[in-house]
Amino acid sequence: MEIFSALLILFVLIGAFYLVKVKIDEGTLPENGRKQFADTSIKISSVKTQKTNNDNEFFFYIVRCFRNYANFDGTATRVEFWYFYLFILIISAITIVIDYFFFIELADKFGMGLISSIATLLLIIPQFSVSSRRLHDIGKSGWWILINFTIIGIIVLFVWYVTKSNPKLNKKYK
Repeated sequence: MEIFSALLILFVLIGAFYLVKVKIDEGTLPENGRKQFADTSIKISSVKTQKTNNDNEFFFYIVRCFRNYANFDGTATRVEFWYFYLFILIISAITIVIDYFFFIELADKFGMGLISSIATLLLIIPQFSVSSRRLHDIGKSGWWILINFTIIGIIVLFVWYVTKSNPKLNKKYK
């Protein structure tokens, strides 16, 4: 279990660093491309939202994931996917600390604390949802998430999660 947790944390941290790289790469857009990106509404998944402020980009994508709580249709960008996984990592770290200080006897007895269990139950469906929509963005079926239960599948999914969007392949999922 400890190895799995360490691999999960490593997976999310690598994704977060990759997200930073993607944002740096997006800074190379021409000025008119930046204005067009910032001023248009985003219609990637079935819920249409208006992006208004770049300072709140993290919260914008988190709210968007929760609005698409059980929506497995549509697509999710790399930025949306990795921000949500970063959010899950932060929530997991906070709940583990709370469990350690307040519910240590439950964590020792069952292997997972009360608050961590509740957070996992609340985040598992949006996590699968955004993962499915991310796979749709690169032209894969959402059912490919199931290969996550194999050792080699984690590597394959990671490669797909960091793959750049392909508008030609994801037309059937929009």
